Amino acid sequence: MDNNQSLNNTKNISLATTEISLSLNSRFWILLLFDIPSVACAFFVLFCILVDRKLRSNIKKHALVIILLLGIGSQLIDVPFYLNFIVHSSVVPTKPSTCLLWWFLNIGMYDGGVIFMAWTAFERHIIVFHEKWISTRKRRIIIHYFPMLFLILYIFIYYIYAIYYFPCENTYDYTLLYCSEFPYYANDPIMGMWDWIADITSPTFLEALLSLAFIFRVLWQKHRSHLPIHWRKHRKMAIQLMLLSSLNMAFNMPLSIISIASFCGLSYDIVAEGAQYFTFLCYFVIFLFPFICLASISGVKKKFYEQILRRRRLLTQRFTVTVKPENFTLQTTMRH
Repeated sequence: MDNNQSLNNTKNISLATTEISLSLNSRFWILLLFDIPSVACAFFVLFCILVDRKLRSNIKKHALVIILLLGIGSQLIDVPFYLNFIVHSSVVPTKPSTCLLWWFLNIGMYDGGVIFMAWTAFERHIIVFHEKWISTRKRRIIIHYFPMLFLILYIFIYYIYAIYYFPCENTYDYTLLYCSEFPYYANDPIMGMWDWIADITSPTFLEALLSLAFIFRVLWQKHRSHLPIHWRKHRKMAIQLMLLSSLNMAFNMPLSIISIASFCGLSYDIVAEGAQYFTFLCYFVIFLFPFICLASISGVKKKFYEQILRRRRLLTQRFTVTVKPENFTLQTTMRH
């Protein structure tokens, strides 16, 4: 088997006809029970960031907002498609547009989130160690806003073209999960190789490497510099970055390692089941990301707890019976 064919098989193993041992019923409840609170948390975090001028203007939050928005697309469409497939044992509605939209969200938006996770890890180095690079409005536009705009345009243009307009004829099997086949562009030697290297494997490993390098630089500067870094100022950023990196290394990296192993010649039969499991587990990157944002963004967690306490007080007031003195007297008289 040549390298290109091995790569194609690697990309297709996550969508193969073989099933993991975890039952469809178990997968249904896992996805449903995690998706609902995750969507609620994502909308709450977005609301808090967008309505708070201080948070909204903080450049550290911009990449997180984009990752949340990309994840919400998967949570509101990709996951319901998966649940719908489990209920009906087929893709519903049985139209090519359903499969194309499912591929676009499951592949394009997820890979876009991975790309922005890598950018977030890289940008943290600039914010902490090269603050002068973004000290003026012009520099922020060049260093911060322009790269993010470029990445957004790249993600949408590339995947819209690859999935909807690439000159090929896709095949659809509505009785299989994700319509069975991978989009045809993955079988193209140029498009498939580029997508695997530039959009999947490289961002996954870069994010982990940059996150570890960030922690090392923080500790090294604290130990060696005559002007020690303000740890309290960057502690939340470092914790947030490590939590994001933990998600990436726990779910995305094993799948990338399996892809590399298959590309290097490891038998398809050996890697297929592992790839299936980690493809399903990758949903937890989307599910857990909003809670990491909630826990790490200053002010948002406080507002979240305030909302919970306010709801508890309202429920307590609603179900507490207040007995007025005149009513008590009247009831006592009637009893006599």
